[in-house]
Amino acid sequence: MREYSFRSDLRINDWERAQLKEFCSSLEGDIVQLANSFGLKVLVEELLPYERGFLEKAPSYGSASGWVIKLNKNDRAETQQFTVGHEIGHFVLHKARLADLDVFDGRMNRSTITEADPFAYLEKRDSIMESEANNFATLLLMPPNLFKPAYQRLAGDRAALAKLFFVAETAVARRIGELGFS
Repeated sequence: MREYSFRSDLRINDWERAQLKEFCSSLEGDIVQLANSFGLKVLVEELLPYERGFLEKAPSYGSASGWVIKLNKNDRAETQQFTVGHEIGHFVLHKARLADLDVFDGRMNRSTITEADPFAYLEKRDSIMESEANNFATLLLMPPNLFKPAYQRLAGDRAALAKLFFVAETAVARRIGELGFS
């Protein structure tokens, strides 16, 4: 299985690709500013304990796209950062699916336009989209051009890598496996 790449994904337009490339060129990028550049406003709110975050169509919040990312205020900052990357992934990769929805949060999709019952559980395509958004966030926050040399320099120290990339150690462990490091 080939590693996911922004360069080869035809759903990403040239302007988006340039934004992603710039973000992935250093560890100095601010994920919220990146979301803003895509026209997304990021809000931190009280959510249900099991909710990490979701995309919501909310033109009244004044975002350029009409969409906002809502994050769980009780999550750790590293979790919130990954969630922002994940939701940017949905926004960039799944534009066609989002067009018919008011909310996309991965567990449920709510569309007040097409369904009498506003909540419907995940379909198979939604679990695929969740996986794609996770891959997108992983690549965004731990790009190989930065992760590989850091892994070598830090001798694979997962805690140090998690701190450097501002992600959870479990995310680092998955990334190490994806890149084929021992």
